[in-house]
Amino acid sequence: MEWLHDALAEIGLQPARATALIHVERHPGCDQAALGRVLGINRASTMAMVNTLVALNAIARHPGRDRRSNALHLTDDGHRLVAETIQITADHDAHVFETLTDAERAELFRLLVKVRAANSATAPRAATTRRVNLRRVK
Repeated sequence: MEWLHDALAEIGLQPARATALIHVERHPGCDQAALGRVLGINRASTMAMVNTLVALNAIARHPGRDRRSNALHLTDDGHRLVAETIQITADHDAHVFETLTDAERAELFRLLVKVRAANSATAPRAATTRRVNLRRVK
């Protein structure tokens, strides 16, 4: 995993920023609120991330659907960074999963999607419950 972080850092990205760029590439015109929800981060963190990506000339803000929102679009540099990110990730995955057969990779992916889907639906409740239980223990 460190290899992936280092490789992304060479092109000026952290994994979360790379994920944000890919989301904007796949959902051109999305607003910052939608991006924050997808990434699971608060508004201030989303604003900081978008500001950083704008400073990197990777995304541009355009008027959104109302006066309070911005539509996010990739710039030419953003498209280049997405292409580099996809290549870096593919190289990383090929190395990490080289010992698995194609069938094993497909099964692993299927299982990870299943775990993610099950946990994304229950994560907020589980986190709240855990905090409450920890308070009772003390």
